[in-house]
Amino acid sequence: MSSILGIDIGQNTVKITCLSDDSSKIVLSAIGESRTPKTDNKEIDRDKFLIGVGQAIKNLLNDLKIKSKQAVVSLPENEIISRLVRLPPLKDNEVMDALRFEAETFIPFPLDQVSIDYEIIEKDDAGRLVIFVIAAKNDLINSYLKLFKSIGLELLALESPAIALRRVLKLGMPMVERVIVIDIGEKYSDIFSINKSSVYFARPLSVGGESLTRAISLNLSLDMASAEEYKKAYGMKEHELEGKIRAAIMPVFNDISEEIRKTLALFNEDIGKPAELLVLTGGGANLPGMAEELTKTLGIEVQVLQPFINVDTTKAQFSYDLNTEGCRFSLSVGLALRSLI
Repeated sequence: MSSILGIDIGQNTVKITCLSDDSSKIVLSAIGESRTPKTDNKEIDRDKFLIGVGQAIKNLLNDLKIKSKQAVVSLPENEIISRLVRLPPLKDNEVMDALRFEAETFIPFPLDQVSIDYEIIEKDDAGRLVIFVIAAKNDLINSYLKLFKSIGLELLALESPAIALRRVLKLGMPMVERVIVIDIGEKYSDIFSINKSSVYFARPLSVGGESLTRAISLNLSLDMASAEEYKKAYGMKEHELEGKIRAAIMPVFNDISEEIRKTLALFNEDIGKPAELLVLTGGGANLPGMAEELTKTLGIEVQVLQPFINVDTTKAQFSYDLNTEGCRFSLSVGLALRSLI
């Protein structure tokens, strides 16, 4: 029974999900998270940050008694450049050359400093191609390769969050074709559009759960810890605390909903059909009243992603309520599914 580690390296936490393939089902072997060291600037302090991340991963592997050595790891969306590219009919060996020519128009670095990967997501009857292109700087990739070699893990792949999360959708929502996903992290969020399991659009947003907490802290003169508790308890509910928490976070909520609105319009333009569903995931997905407010604001069905819905969780020991907290681990689940579905 093969086991794969999905490792989600966030701004302040690292999350690990270990999944195994037991012939007819996918089994959760272990799950956990740990805080990572704080730095003022991840770009400047990347080496220092990754040393701390490496130690956090080693400690977590020991605590969870994980023996598996094969890992799939996420690259931060805000350090990835992605684009939908349309090309004329080409032979397979001509695609990369054509993409490198196109890449000069949207990659703001010399091409010898980046690695480019791609996926053909559509080919029409005339042979014309629609391709999702991902690029990352070589020094970022090399930093991750160095990190995982140092802690004794075999790095199977470095992936975009969008690529990993689409597997969770495929596993848990196989009948839904056209989806917008917003992954609400602590400091940043990512927004993706997915059609028939292919990624059409992906980009980071400079707002996250911490933005909501800070808005409460500033508006109600609370320390951040207290503001976080009020956010988790009352969220967008207008009848709680006279609607004060809702009113404090509404400007940030409006920024998020406007970005989703733009993505919905772009999706409709690219696909020719509207999205069927908006899916929330990440640590901020369970904000009370968030899904209902987005439905009312945007006129689309909204669901919180349940990444363990078709996973056997009875074999692992953990202290999480996966019904309410599982969405925080969606990315690590998607990464661990790489070789399993």
